Amino acid sequence: MEFVRKCDKCQRFSNVQKQPSQELTIVTSPWPFAKWGIDFIGPLLKGRASARFDIVAIDYFTKWVEATPLAKITEANTSKFLRKNIICRFDIPHSLVGWKQNL
Repeated sequence: MEFVRKCDKCQRFSNVQKQPSQELTIVTSPWPFAKWGIDFIGPLLKGRASARFDIVAIDYFTKWVEATPLAKITEANTSKFLRKNIICRFDIPHSLVGWKQNL
């Protein structure tokens, strides 16, 4: 820590927090498998079947994780993942929380 404080380049080019700090908000779920958080990870190194992305869903109540590799992020792939891994296994969720990011 002392080195970083004294390093001129570290001070000039470090990631600067651009948003003001705020209190953390509590996210709750009323019962298991009612609220899912969904996100995409990637691009990653190529895997089987040219998979370069992952779609990940986490249940807010139990912290259960469902993940699947994807070659491309498309609406059809996302719908298929939700239907196969969430709806058919755990029923229709009460809410989905997603993160929209430019890939």
